[in-house]
Amino acid sequence: MADVLGLIESKDLLAFSQNYSIERNYVGNRLFPNIKTENLEAEYYSMSALNQLPTLAKVHAFDSEAVIGNRPGLDKFNFEKFLVKEKINQSERTQFMLDHGVAKTGLVRTVFDDMNRLANNVIARAEKMKMDVLTTGIITISENNLNMTVDFGVPSGNKKSYDWGSPEHDILADIQEMVDVASANGQNPDTVVTSRKIVRYMQKNKYIQIAINSALGVGAYIDEVQLNNLMERKFGFSIIVDEDIYATESVSNGVVSRTKARFFAENKFVMTSRNNGAGLWGPTPEELAYAPYSEKNSKQYVTMAQWQTPDPVALWTKASGLIVPILPQPDAIVMATIAFDGNEHALDNLTVSSAAGTAVGDTAITVSPALTSGNSYKYKVATDVTFPTYGQNLRSWTTWDGTSDITAATGKEICVAEVDGDYKAVKAGITTVTARA
Repeated sequence: MADVLGLIESKDLLAFSQNYSIERNYVGNRLFPNIKTENLEAEYYSMSALNQLPTLAKVHAFDSEAVIGNRPGLDKFNFEKFLVKEKINQSERTQFMLDHGVAKTGLVRTVFDDMNRLANNVIARAEKMKMDVLTTGIITISENNLNMTVDFGVPSGNKKSYDWGSPEHDILADIQEMVDVASANGQNPDTVVTSRKIVRYMQKNKYIQIAINSALGVGAYIDEVQLNNLMERKFGFSIIVDEDIYATESVSNGVVSRTKARFFAENKFVMTSRNNGAGLWGPTPEELAYAPYSEKNSKQYVTMAQWQTPDPVALWTKASGLIVPILPQPDAIVMATIAFDGNEHALDNLTVSSAAGTAVGDTAITVSPALTSGNSYKYKVATDVTFPTYGQNLRSWTTWDGTSDITAATGKEICVAEVDGDYKAVKAGITTVTARA
């Protein structure tokens, strides 16, 4: 019997791993460039917004002693890198084909194709993490029996919501408000990331058309070059449109179905700087099993491994990576959730917070602003809550009195909605649950 495991030697696997480029034309690779370190944890310091501003040095008389200055305080962040991995069973069929004369070169090509596909899946998961940080300031892991939330410390005041559905709404005033938030923190964002859909709403906006073509140009078509020129001239940033997608898989009765999903949420408009992020990679357990960390490993981001099982006889191929994005200046990013089409409500119209409740398994929820007279609260808990649309009837959701603890598992999402007398949603907000352990 030919050795199916011997199709690709260990040195070839190692060479593949060390020479495999993870650079893709993803927005995350531009805003969170990939860096490799040999540590499991990512530790870095961030200076708070107020501490970034210069203070005035004192005027002194000649021959007098200089006043001793104060070193600004630093915020320390410490995150453990996430182990991302996936394997595939190349099955007993590979061994059968090898034993019955199928060309070895063809089988080797099949195995390498699988390796490339698995590595791409690891890279895509890293991109999704980067976009989660960019659009929410939070990474929520709720998969594969893991439930955790990593908060990168973006201030609540840096999270905005606007409705750009009407061409009569002053989008430029909203953008100026976001710029003012960044400026108050001593920041000058040079990049905006958004979706093609939001760009189209900007192109149709009356105030933007006037700014470009004067009052006589209302209704005239504006292309993306004109829009970008206006943004650079007026606010000092350029727009990046992110339409990159990935696939999610589900299995029902043994049938695998795939659905398209976006890395960057379609209703987001995010202001940031190109030097305010990185993707920190580390050595995986599989990588260290090959040999101790060395200079060659600094370019090895995804590690490939293979092994064979005796029953059933199968060849397994696995790709793994150790990754966490970092955001050294969380107050330099300003993110907005945009409502459009006249019926979509922004995610953060209500600011919802979760803390450990009194009893085990309970969470204490706080909501701001206060409940409008005549309205009431409804809530829903799920792994991935679907946000309600404005005016959606939420009679079937659970009623909440606004003060009592709620039973919910840590890591789940909870959406709290304010409804009118007909149970129609008028405000809503989402947060990740923290329950009493």
